[in-house]
Parts: sequence; C-alpha cells; structure tokens
Amino acid sequence: MTRKNIISTSWANGVCRANDININYLRTGGNKPPLIALHGLAGSGACWSQLARALEKDYDVIMPDARGHGLSSAPAHGYTYQDHANDVIALIRTLGIKSPYLLGHSMGGMTAAMVASRLGFAISGIILADPTFISPEWQDEVYESGVVEQHQQILSSTKEALFKEAKAKYRYRSSELLEHIIQA
Repeated sequence: MTRKNIISTSWANGVCRANDININYLRTGGNKPPLIALHGLAGSGACWSQLARALEKDYDVIMPDARGHGLSSAPAHGYTYQDHANDVIALIRTLGIKSPYLLGHSMGGMTAAMVASRLGFAISGIILADPTFISPEWQDEVYESGVVEQHQQILSSTKEALFKEAKAKYRYRSSELLEHIIQA
C-alpha cells in the first residue's frame, strides 16, 4: 500500500519548514475548525487516516509526521518532547492555523500537552490518548533499556515480515492501520 492510496485525493500533502527541518503533513482542508492529530512513537501522520476520513466533513484535520518519522526530516539530534512541541508550534504559526484542537496519542499526547501548556487559550481543546508523561530521566532509562536495538531490528526486517507479525499480534487492528505503522 502506498501513501497515495491511503489518503483521499482531495487531501493536501505538504511540507512546512520548521526549526531548520522539514515537517511533512497531510491535511483534509476546508474552512472548518482545525484539528491537529499527533501520532505516537514509530507512527506517522498517515496513521490518523481512518479517523480523518470520519472527521473531515466537520474538521480540517492536519496530520504532521513528527521529526524522524514518516516523510519528515530526521536530524541527528533534537528528539525531546520540547523539540517536538516546538515543531508543532512552528507548524501552527507557519500555516497560520488559528485556535486548533489538538489530538495526541502516546508520544503525540505528551507533545500535545506541552504545546497546549505553552499556547494556553490559543488552543480550542485537547484530547490526550495514552500520553507518555515521563521525565527526561525516565526517557534516558527507556533509551538505555534496549529499545534502540529493538528499533534497529525492526528496520532490518522486510515490510512483509513486519506486517505478518503485526497481524498475528494485533489481530483486531485494521490492515490499513498496520500498513501505516509499518510504513512509518
């Protein structure tokens, strides 16, 4: 499945220059309340496609790829939640988005919380799904726990092998969502 056939033909696929990197995003568009959907670790904005299709009649859903994810730039450094929040704030300002709603899952939930804490009443609302409220010290522990080796192992696998493994492990998740996760 390619990125082209997972999104609506009416959606925009854009790139925003923010904090010296390129942030790729999908956007349903239209003159509707903006909803910025922030994905979790190892995901991409496209992971929100199913939800975006359900909401696009009522919301302009913006689905950015976080730095180092999807089609966004992957700098050598700068992966703290503060860096991710700075990218989202730059995206909001560069695209001229007024009073967005924020939706974040896991890593995206923590990022959304940080954006909301900095922008306050400039945010219309926030929805956090399983946010990772962890300290920088705990982030270091996670990094040192072997997660890097797990990610390297995943990167050396084929997409077909990853899909088969994911389908067996998450049998109730849609094939479309699993494809997005594997692509990211």
